[in-house]
Amino acid sequence: MTTVGIIGGTGRMGSLFKEFFGKNNCRVLVSSRNTKLGMEDCARQSDVVLVSVPMDVTMEVIKKVAPCVNKDSLLIDATSIKKEPVAAMLRYSKCEVIGMHPVFGPSIASFKNQTVVLCPARTKKWLKWVVDIFEKNGAMIKITTPEKHDEMMSIVQGLNHFSTLTVAHTMKELGISVNESFQYTSPIYNLRMIMIGRILNQNPKLYADIEMMNPENNRAIEVYSNSIKKLQKIIATKNTKEFLRYFNECAEYFGNFKEEAEKMSNYLINKIAEREK
Repeated sequence: MTTVGIIGGTGRMGSLFKEFFGKNNCRVLVSSRNTKLGMEDCARQSDVVLVSVPMDVTMEVIKKVAPCVNKDSLLIDATSIKKEPVAAMLRYSKCEVIGMHPVFGPSIASFKNQTVVLCPARTKKWLKWVVDIFEKNGAMIKITTPEKHDEMMSIVQGLNHFSTLTVAHTMKELGISVNESFQYTSPIYNLRMIMIGRILNQNPKLYADIEMMNPENNRAIEVYSNSIKKLQKIIATKNTKEFLRYFNECAEYFGNFKEEAEKMSNYLINKIAEREK
């Protein structure tokens, strides 16, 4: 039986993984500030050591835990950035190392169709074990490098959360009531507000770390800002020709996904409309 030690195992994500590995025939050890079992001892006693702590203390925890992991064991982290944590795990340990980003929150009902990004850094036997245990539970595995991961997360998380916050802040600055705005809308607007509200109902420190700790976000946000200024100028000068060019460039870039997106959004819109009745 594989022993999985979870550093930060009493937190929300740590608890999710404790339940997950327990259901998958693993012996699970948990270490946190609230347990008698220290993180170093937890690491020594485990075949797989998962660091599941807040992003701003991940590097500190890795430095303490990594030297304690047995050479034939696996050290894996679960943060939203990969380049620095993976480099630290390689530097401070002699064991196998895989960077992992579960691209979901702790409130999921199951791992089915949830994406788990893996960044194998130093591994022989453990990569197959990790892939198999997640795929057996229906998760979708994406294997990539830490550098590519952080670049993609600058869009998937950094840019998207940035735009979400700016929309919410703009409504606040304009004094627009969220509830009153629903009296003037269609379900597609409601869907957008639902996603904004979902983000705002989460832990703000997590999103601060996501925005500030991935260096790739700076470039994405700069390009986003320039795109806003370009469109703003087009609208201010009422340049319809340039607006159509701007729009069509975006449409061409998105390709066939446009049709798929319309079909899926129509499905969601109908579901929202039915629920509201």
